Amino acid sequence: MDTPMAEAAESISDDDGIDRINQLPNSLLHHILSFLPTKTCVQTTPLVSRKWRNLWKNLEALDFCDSSSPQIYEFDNDEQFLIFSVFVNTVLTLRKSRVVRKFCLSCYHVQLDPFYNHSIDTWINATIGPNLEEFHLTLLTAAGFNRVPLSLFSCPNLVSLSFNDYIILQLQDNSKICLPSLKLLQLLDMYNLDLNSVNALLSGCPVLENLEISFAPESLATLRLSSSTLKRLKIDVENEVGAYLEIDAPDLKYLSLTNIMFLNAASVGNLHNVEEAHLDVFSTHRAPSSPSTSESVEPVLRLLQALSGIKHLKLLSSTTKWLFAAPVLDFPEFCHLLYLELWLLSFNSSFLIDMLQKCPVLQTLITFNDKMHPSYDSSPSYGWEVKPKSVPKCLVSHLTFIDLQRYLGNSNELEFTSYVLQNGLVLKTMLISGFSLEQRGEWLKKISNLPRASAMCQVTFH
Repeated sequence: MDTPMAEAAESISDDDGIDRINQLPNSLLHHILSFLPTKTCVQTTPLVSRKWRNLWKNLEALDFCDSSSPQIYEFDNDEQFLIFSVFVNTVLTLRKSRVVRKFCLSCYHVQLDPFYNHSIDTWINATIGPNLEEFHLTLLTAAGFNRVPLSLFSCPNLVSLSFNDYIILQLQDNSKICLPSLKLLQLLDMYNLDLNSVNALLSGCPVLENLEISFAPESLATLRLSSSTLKRLKIDVENEVGAYLEIDAPDLKYLSLTNIMFLNAASVGNLHNVEEAHLDVFSTHRAPSSPSTSESVEPVLRLLQALSGIKHLKLLSSTTKWLFAAPVLDFPEFCHLLYLELWLLSFNSSFLIDMLQKCPVLQTLITFNDKMHPSYDSSPSYGWEVKPKSVPKCLVSHLTFIDLQRYLGNSNELEFTSYVLQNGLVLKTMLISGFSLEQRGEWLKKISNLPRASAMCQVTFH
């Protein structure tokens, strides 16, 4: 049976039988093979043609994946790992080129095993060098792997670096960290991640552009991020411990924060170039049920003020909860905002209108009643005591799409729906979801009979 690679090679030929793929230079063939797992290259390239037989020995991109991963929750995968280690050691031994530009290793082994640690250690050290450009390590082990060599953090041409799962970074001395070319850094599902080590690592990355971190800390700590080159940032704290953030990134374009807190307003620096943000943040570690002064929400407001150039904004429930609780709330104006998504723990018409007043060119509004959140308020929603003195500019000139998700059908929601329909001069579409089949007919009749300022507006229940 022909392999897919052999079939591909066979198909790249003219009708006259001339084999075109074997006429390609070796450098191009190596580049093509660099996108395949190393196991595939070793097992199938000899079957394509005689010329391809030893191509894998000169590959500068190595991608090893332990196929014993289905047994990660069993305690009998020693044999599978042994087979995997023999394969990796054989490839590293028989390679003709000593240059490694890309190294990917995914390995799963739950036992406490000196042989496992020694193998990983040996493989990593064999690939570190001045030519290394990409390094991606995913390890799942019982106690965590804490032997990442410090020499990795001084590779001059390293552009992309990622660690996944049970890898422990111990980088207290930042004087030995120098990654002058690193642009992408990912620290994902790092359950034992030490933020002091992350701060030390970041201090040695002067041209970093993309940073993604997800972890579950055991104690509260502060991540300090000051970068003039960073363009994309995503931080996801995967438990309720949270983490403090100090940030100044004037060139940042994308920002996503989950379970992040700010000690004070001074923790937020320059973010004026951010165009898209997803925020699930808190002002402080204090519960926002009844903050005594407006200072408690000041860091969140300072963050919103710093996002002066934002075009796409999503505020999740923890963020809107803090904003609701503030005794005095003065939203900044979002002069460039086109898309606004709000996750709500209670439907608040005054809050929504206040937001619309600050978004003069808004085109899309989405609200989401977050019924599954533990702090969701199932009591009647909050209406306005006094109706707005002026219609938000966006309703008159820009807002064309509104999506009200998990609509409860209370009087306040109906009041808001009526208001935007009567004042939305350019509104084209309103989507409403959340009704049971029994409720849908009743509410369809109520809302369909509401007057509309826009003749082209279509109301759809879904």
